[in-house]
Amino acid sequence: MDKLSFDILRWFAESRVINDLNTVSKDCCCSLTDVNKCLSEFIDNGWLNQSLEITEAGLRVLEPYKVRNAIILAAGMSTRFIPVSYELPKGLISVKGEVMTERLIRQLQDAGVGEIVLVVGYKMEKFFYLRDKFGVKLVVNNEFAVKNTHSSIYAARDYLSNTYIVCSDNYYPKNMFHQYEYRAFYCSVYLPGISYVERAFTFDEDMLVIDTNKPSQDQWIMYGHAYYSNDFTTRFKPILESYYGRPGIEYMYWETIYAENVNALPMWVQKCKDGDILEFDSMEELKSFDPDYISHNRVKVFENICNVLNCSFSDISDIEPVKKGLNNRSFKFKCKDDCYIYRHPDINASKVIDRKKEAASLYLAKSLGVDNTLIHIDEDEGWKISKYIETTEEFDFCDLRHIKMLSDKLKCLHDSKRKVGFTFNYKSEADKMIEYEKFIDALSYRKVEELRQRMLPIFDWLSNHPWQKSLCHNDLYEPNLLVAGDNLTIIDWEFAGDNDIGYDICKLFSLQNSKCEDIDKWLFPYFGRETTGDEKLHLLSCASIIYYYWYVWGIYASRNNSGVSDYMIGWYDKMIRYSEEVLSKIDRG
Repeated sequence: MDKLSFDILRWFAESRVINDLNTVSKDCCCSLTDVNKCLSEFIDNGWLNQSLEITEAGLRVLEPYKVRNAIILAAGMSTRFIPVSYELPKGLISVKGEVMTERLIRQLQDAGVGEIVLVVGYKMEKFFYLRDKFGVKLVVNNEFAVKNTHSSIYAARDYLSNTYIVCSDNYYPKNMFHQYEYRAFYCSVYLPGISYVERAFTFDEDMLVIDTNKPSQDQWIMYGHAYYSNDFTTRFKPILESYYGRPGIEYMYWETIYAENVNALPMWVQKCKDGDILEFDSMEELKSFDPDYISHNRVKVFENICNVLNCSFSDISDIEPVKKGLNNRSFKFKCKDDCYIYRHPDINASKVIDRKKEAASLYLAKSLGVDNTLIHIDEDEGWKISKYIETTEEFDFCDLRHIKMLSDKLKCLHDSKRKVGFTFNYKSEADKMIEYEKFIDALSYRKVEELRQRMLPIFDWLSNHPWQKSLCHNDLYEPNLLVAGDNLTIIDWEFAGDNDIGYDICKLFSLQNSKCEDIDKWLFPYFGRETTGDEKLHLLSCASIIYYYWYVWGIYASRNNSGVSDYMIGWYDKMIRYSEEVLSKIDRG
């Protein structure tokens, strides 16, 4: 059966009311002459009766083209849908009062697709109710956090047949699914201009894909759902299995694997009109389609903002994720005419940070004018709302002007001699994480325990050579230092506590990888003089302990946050370099 005959026969199989044949012509994108010719052949073949109703024979002809199932991809972490994704997977976000995945399931079932498979991962338990409500099947992708969509297709590979592949965040204003499909296809819309994000098609006059390319330029792009015919599945499945587990493909979309094997995987372009398929890539895109989306998704984050800022849901706008920070997830937002930052605690922070202590440090830092950004912190749950600071430049530890600004803030903090009543103890805090490591990874534990033994003489030496104690920040690095013109603000006081002030001061030189004999240049703005040999030894001891702590923390945190790994080599190198310098001088002393 050719494509035109299929389209027309499928039209009658979908039990539509026939007002006139012009409707068939329009829906099937063909002439009235073509429709009449096919109808005559269908009646002669016994596929339609004289009343133009499809017969059992007609249904048997369509049987090889029947859609056996649909796989809905819903495992992703939805990072572009912050802050709703803190509490809900993207597929469970409500659009115009209707949950997106529920809408997809209904549309597929209405089209006659009997089996629906939902691949879940991030916050998977929130999807479980769909089994009872709609009878869908659930497949778990345990690698959702480290691999892209190819892993979800792989997890559900045993279901591949005549199969729709649909993303849970696709939104179809009108139902575009069918009970029968003619051949493998990928939906496509025309995108003018250049896009470095979208993958585009080149295709022949029959719409068969010849190649794909990225970036796109004035082309038809991949957009929306795909359909695997049984023939496509038979070819694609072994290719997918051959790719799976290869190093370096973790972040591949399944479409990338297809693109690398396009000549072996016949697939056709199915052109769609603008507005047939919607993909919301951000909360602002969703808001432009559904201005009331916040009220439809009454997540706790929005309620927190409204309660603290005494505003309504409609006052919240311009939501933008903030990428900085190793302990938390944050986003910038606008409320009325002002901009704020909302801090949402991550799993790493919730285990090692005492929020009541953080709050005490924040309030004291605010009273001293060191950090005026705090609006509210929840001491039980750890979320925080702060004023947003529009920075004029990135802080640079190699810029003496910046070092002078930081020195002034630290002297304000230290000279106040104000305390919060608790200490951030680098040794005991590191010991807690090393003990945790004992039960997780014995080999890693043995190695870090060796480092702990190496550092014990330095801890002992510092305890016998104490400096003044006051509130210290204890986590000075570039993302926590905001420069706005001639003003510096020190933010993020999660690790703050009453400490030897050397733990803050040593950061003035240690982040430039300075040689030990050159550190006076960076310390002069704080002391206003050259430092003594004993002072340098004290500060080098503090630096070695700081980087020891952060290295141990990095081992712990990297299990939940891959971004931490980028810092660990630097932490390790500085720990070794500074500790060698200190141990050599302690031994001589």
